[in-house]
Amino acid sequence: MKRRYSLSIHISTLFFILTAIVGAVLISISSHHAKQLLSGSAQELSQENSRKLESTFQKSIAPILSTLDFMAYSSFIDDNEPPSERARWLSSMRLLFERQASLVALYFGNEDGDFTIVRPLFDSQSRERVNAPDTARLFINYTKMDGTNEYIFFDQNLLRVGYVNHQGNQFDPRTRPWYTSAEEDDVIRLTEPYVFYLFQTPGVTLSRRSADGQKVVGADFTLDSLSQELSQIGYSQNAKLALFDHQFRVLAQHNTSLSLSDDEQTTQQKLNNSIFTPVANRISSSTLYETVERDDESWSVTLTPVALSPSIHLLLADATPQDDLIASLLSMRNKQLQAAFALMAICFTAVWIISARLAKPLVNLMELTDNITRFEFKKTRYPKSVIREVANLTKSIELMEHTLHDLLRLLRDTASNQEFSVLAKTITHQSYLVTRAETIQLYTYSPEKETFTNVADHAIIPFKIDLNSLITGTPWLMAELNKGETVHLTRSDNILKKHQDCLYNSDIYFFPLLNRQKQLVGVLNLGYERAITSEQYDKHAFLRELLSFAEIAKDNIDKIQQQKDMLNAFVTLIASAIDTKSPYTGGHCQRVPALTKMLAEVADKDTHYYRNFSMTKPQWEELNLAAWLHDCGKVTTPEYVVDKATKLETIYDRIHEVRMRFELLKTQAEADYWQGVALGGDESQLKTTLTQTQHSLDEDFAFVAKCNIGGEYMSDEDVARLETIAQKQWKRTLDDQLGISWIEAQRAGEKQPLPVMENLIADKQVHQVKWEANNNPKNTWQEPFVLQPGEYQYNRGELYNLSIRGGTLNSEERFMINDHIVQTITMLQRLPYPEHLKNVPDIAGGHHERMDGKGYPRGLHEEELSVQARVMAIADVFEALTSNDRPYKQAKTIDESISIMTKMATSGHIDPKLYLLFLEQDVYQKYADMFLEKFQHSDIDKEEHIKTVKAYMKQQF
Repeated sequence: MKRRYSLSIHISTLFFILTAIVGAVLISISSHHAKQLLSGSAQELSQENSRKLESTFQKSIAPILSTLDFMAYSSFIDDNEPPSERARWLSSMRLLFERQASLVALYFGNEDGDFTIVRPLFDSQSRERVNAPDTARLFINYTKMDGTNEYIFFDQNLLRVGYVNHQGNQFDPRTRPWYTSAEEDDVIRLTEPYVFYLFQTPGVTLSRRSADGQKVVGADFTLDSLSQELSQIGYSQNAKLALFDHQFRVLAQHNTSLSLSDDEQTTQQKLNNSIFTPVANRISSSTLYETVERDDESWSVTLTPVALSPSIHLLLADATPQDDLIASLLSMRNKQLQAAFALMAICFTAVWIISARLAKPLVNLMELTDNITRFEFKKTRYPKSVIREVANLTKSIELMEHTLHDLLRLLRDTASNQEFSVLAKTITHQSYLVTRAETIQLYTYSPEKETFTNVADHAIIPFKIDLNSLITGTPWLMAELNKGETVHLTRSDNILKKHQDCLYNSDIYFFPLLNRQKQLVGVLNLGYERAITSEQYDKHAFLRELLSFAEIAKDNIDKIQQQKDMLNAFVTLIASAIDTKSPYTGGHCQRVPALTKMLAEVADKDTHYYRNFSMTKPQWEELNLAAWLHDCGKVTTPEYVVDKATKLETIYDRIHEVRMRFELLKTQAEADYWQGVALGGDESQLKTTLTQTQHSLDEDFAFVAKCNIGGEYMSDEDVARLETIAQKQWKRTLDDQLGISWIEAQRAGEKQPLPVMENLIADKQVHQVKWEANNNPKNTWQEPFVLQPGEYQYNRGELYNLSIRGGTLNSEERFMINDHIVQTITMLQRLPYPEHLKNVPDIAGGHHERMDGKGYPRGLHEEELSVQARVMAIADVFEALTSNDRPYKQAKTIDESISIMTKMATSGHIDPKLYLLFLEQDVYQKYADMFLEKFQHSDIDKEEHIKTVKAYMKQQF
């Protein structure tokens, strides 16, 4: 398949190729020109260095030339020179030696072979060479052909500090080149460079004839100044320079491996391996130029003559990296390239932008059609093209995309809304975006009331006509709407003439909304200020489709709301049934949700203790459901346990059986009295016994009856007295297993022979009901709970129950009461909750937990409990304390209840922070005003309770 590219890429690529070709040509020309300039630059540089050396040499020898001329005409070279005049000469020479370091000797010789030389001794090495004293700074050496060889040493002050005389001199100055080359023409001549014997350093000798032509004066001059100049004239720090004589002996070097101390053979070997190989051992009167590749680098190597005199020439070898030679040129080239690339980038960007702008409408069309393919619509305005055909196509596709965008957006909005009030606003807003009508109103219809209600209004121009009056006066209008027909009215229609004074629209459209059963559920009113355009009219078809989705959404919302209403009603019904089941706890399941909501609202708004806590609408629904169902497990708790008002109460209060036994004993005492009288006993004594016995039985029963109430805490003495009373016996003559169920008969055990004496208050085997096999709660729980069931499911023993220390419930019954919270959790966990209600079992099942982890059923600590569960715990406690319908206690006042709850808040029972909000925001008072009796209202020292709780919290944290 042939690949295709956008117009902007084609234009930009063409520009890039053309500019790249032009740039490459210019760069090639610049590079070629740089290579041509390289050779000339290297030669000019070498010649310039040669001139610098020559100039340095001339500057260095200028004072020496003057000295030689002066010496040639002075009396210093005469043998009859006075000592004072000779001292002045020596002082001048010392000064000259100090100022000109390259000058190492001044001397003169005559035709007889006599020779006199003056040398400086400024360093220890010089003094060691001639064995001079340490204080010597200058010496004069006199030699003659008769063998005389005298050394005279002078100190800094030209005082004589040493003298040495050696016989056997063989030096003849007349044979030396400096002597033979001197002619009687007053011209100072220069010898070829050679190595000075005494200093072992290369140099030259300058000489001339004296004025009388009988003597020759000379000066030894080292080439150290030229060596120093070499280190300064290099073009770059990488440059290598060397100065040779015509035999290519090294006179000076810089940055090379050559050495002045090497012999001739070693020098030649190093030259053959050095970068100077192409120019070594070559002699030319002009500059030689060669190019050398060494270590992946190109070098320019030159050999240039250096004229020390018209007849004396040296050779300067110079090797410089070509990159260094043309560094400035390369820098300029690089800057040119950077500028060229920058300019090309700017031009390329400009071309790209221009071409992109030209192609943008086409790109938009491509993206638009691609979005439509993937159902990704974006409601944007696309730029128009200057090309008419492209502009028209863009407009058509844009209109289609916007229409689909509006449709899908409404679908999403209607699908996501779960409240019709929000959906109604969405419908009116979308209707405005589609039609741009000046008046948009949405009404819902109630078939029961046969009326319309305005639920959403998006009107720029108000619609002041009452829709109910309009439809009531126009029956055909309602008939059309019921059929699903859109009704169009104008100002000129008869049905609107009587409303002319309050009508500001020229055209009105009523769009009916029908549910799945084709029943009218609402009407959308569209009003236009002036006659609508054809484009607006075309949008009505689209609006009709939008409303069809809105009808479905409203129907779904109505059904969901009906299901929620049914669920809430069912939950309320269950709670009411639980309250109704026990007349003593009536209203508990209804009052706790009210108090829970009050305290949760306070915590939701609090910014001090619970600044990070907030309740969403789904969480409010979750809390409300948990509050109503928090005691639903009580449906499994027997009523006689929940309502147990006395210790012996089961289905009935068994105190009556105990009383009949006391009555029986009193009757037996009376029978014993008459029997004693009949047998001739002392009637008076028998009467006293009867009276005492009956009085004792009355007191004992009164005590047992008081124990049965369970109002006060029983002491050990009371329990002991109760056990003593229980030991009294009565005679049973009837079978106690007659007329009972087989289950009770099975628990009773074996029958005893009659008659039988039994304790007045007994704990019989039949009173103890064990758990049925596999019915122990621990075997049915889905998770471990801290509650522990006892050995028996019920223990109805009379003495056992009457001995309960406090309250009316024994341990088995208390477990059964507490087990209601486990049953609540178990029952609620079986329900299939939506995601936003999944915490209902934990919230409802946590209202008996404590902050210190000592609560039940799970033994959770504060950090493991949700705020909602802690709120419900406080609500449950306060409702229980203030409830006036409990048979086992009296209703407490606000003061009594708050005192108890303050102790609970400071002992790890309830959340102290929530309890502070409960007090500070007067939640208790609002609840009391709604639910408590007048006698329960009492003043409390709120600030003292708050202070106590805060002190506790400060200790904890």
